[in-house]
Amino acid sequence: MKENKYTEEDILKAKTPMEYIERSLYSKVSHGKKTVISKVWQQHTGYTAEDIKYARHRHPYWKGKKLEGNTERTRVRMKKHHYKDTPKAVWPLSEIKKFLKLNQKKDGVYIYKDWEIARMNESTIASVQAWRRKVNLIHKLYKKFSTRLAKQEEYLPLLMRSSETSLRDAFYKKGSSLVEIIKRQRYRKS
Repeated sequence: MKENKYTEEDILKAKTPMEYIERSLYSKVSHGKKTVISKVWQQHTGYTAEDIKYARHRHPYWKGKKLEGNTERTRVRMKKHHYKDTPKAVWPLSEIKKFLKLNQKKDGVYIYKDWEIARMNESTIASVQAWRRKVNLIHKLYKKFSTRLAKQEEYLPLLMRSSETSLRDAFYKKGSSLVEIIKRQRYRKS
């Protein structure tokens, strides 16, 4: 390990934010002193705190620190927001319509978070994320096929019952239409 390799003067001689992070990380300078050095270095070089933050987030050491325990945190979050009691193979049309009402955006941001929709629909975060991917893919299909607004509202619940793979195939394949996709899909009783 490169610990205690750099001094105060070495840190101040850094020419880039990445070099500053490297020298600061492996120095014998105390945390309080590093704060003062940071201000002096910024005034001397013209870089900002944002530049340092940007470099820090890309430094291998800090990337590793951020990812420590990431898997466990994700498992805990998924377990905490698991509202599904029984497995559902197909969502009924009424639940699809309920999801579409909850999946609205305001100023480009979803009104409800994934876990909130999962709780309201008694499902999981992963299923909500899959449904949001489907909705976004269907909107791309609408653009591809120049679908009228009236037809978009009619087709959306029906297309939501298609698999993500079949929708993706239709998006990349030439010659398909939305009507053909709807006809090809298998309707299952719900």
